[in-house]
Amino acid sequence: MDKQEVKNVNEEQSLPRKFFSRAQIEEQLAKERDLSGADMSGLDLSGIKLMGLKMAKADLHESNLTDAVLAGGDMSEINLRDANLKGARIAGADMHDANLHGAQLQNAKIAGVDLKNADFGEADLTGSRLIAVDVSGADFGEATMTDAQALVDWDSAKVKPAEIPEVVKPPRWLPWVMIGGFVSLLIVFFMLRKRRKK
Repeated sequence: MDKQEVKNVNEEQSLPRKFFSRAQIEEQLAKERDLSGADMSGLDLSGIKLMGLKMAKADLHESNLTDAVLAGGDMSEINLRDANLKGARIAGADMHDANLHGAQLQNAKIAGVDLKNADFGEADLTGSRLIAVDVSGADFGEATMTDAQALVDWDSAKVKPAEIPEVVKPPRWLPWVMIGGFVSLLIVFFMLRKRRKK
């Protein structure tokens, strides 16, 4: 390849990619795990698993991501404005400066996600769970949080939700499992101690 051909290839690769179907996205993912800057807006991606990807500045506004899994990737500055994320699972992702304005996040599970400076204005998080999420500088203005649960430091948010979600409560069976584990450890400890004395 001459210099002009290399330049043209590099320019094509740096331009945002527009996807018109789920099949095109899946074909791209078979080749590489980088969807940075890609335009996937308005597509039906329900149930899709987007894990361990580079998706910085990707555009998924008005997409259907019902029951999707978004995990373990760079999703900084992602555009999910007015996206349907009902029942989605979002975990271990860097989503700082994400646009989730007006997103439908009912019953979504969000854990271990960096949401610094994210925009959740007018988003619906009814019945959702947020655990170990960094909301420093995030805007939850006019967000709906009915029946949501969270383990979040809301004091660090730029705009707190009008209705602060109740704190996530451990399941009723958890204390019994912990007691059983402790008793098992004690039994093992005393059995080992008894062996050593022999």
